[in-house]
Amino acid sequence: MKYLVLLAGCGLGDGSCIEEVILTYVALDKYGCDYTPVAEDVSIQSVNHLTEEMAEKRNILIEAARIGRGRIKDIHEVDFAEYDALIIPGGIGLLNNYRDSNVIKTCVTHFISEKKPVAAMCAGIDFLRRFYGRNLLAREMKELTAEKFCFDAENNVYYTPAFRKTNSSYTTLLGIDSMICALKQGNSTSPQSWH
Repeated sequence: MKYLVLLAGCGLGDGSCIEEVILTYVALDKYGCDYTPVAEDVSIQSVNHLTEEMAEKRNILIEAARIGRGRIKDIHEVDFAEYDALIIPGGIGLLNNYRDSNVIKTCVTHFISEKKPVAAMCAGIDFLRRFYGRNLLAREMKELTAEKFCFDAENNVYYTPAFRKTNSSYTTLLGIDSMICALKQGNSTSPQSWH
C-alpha cells in the first residue's frame, strides 16, 4: 500500500503538529509502509510559537519540507489514484490553511468517493468533519484515550486523539502506532503493537 501524508506546514499553531508527524513516520517505517508527505505550495500568515502572535507570511510547502524527510511533494503534482490511504496528522494549520483550498478538497474528496481509508489524529478529525459531517466519530471519541484509536466502518475513517488527550509523546505514539498497524492490516482492531 502507498500512503499519502497530508501536511499543513510546520508547527502546531499554524501548520502540522511536528511530534504527530514524526510519530506517524515512526509507525509507517516500523510497518514498512511506502509513504509520501504532501503540502500545498501557497503562502499564509504564520504564528510566532513563543508569543502566539501573528508573524510574517510563510509558504506551507516550504515549511512542511522541514518535516518532510526529503520526500515532500507539492500536492498539485500528485496523482491521488496512485495512493491507497490518506493520513492526516493534527495541527491548527489544517483548519486555517486549507479552509478554502480547492486542491485539498479534491484530495480528500477523492479518498472519500473511492472509499479509501482515511486516518486522522488530533485536530485532523475537526478538519475531516468538513467533509463527513460534524458527527463523525463523535460518540466513539468521548471515552477514547490517547493510546487507542477508533474506526468508522461506514466512512472507512480511523482516528486517534494523540495530543488532544495527553501530553505524553510515548502515549501518543502508542495510539498512532496501533492506528497505523490496523490501517495497514485493513481492519478496525489492533492489539497494542508497540514493543
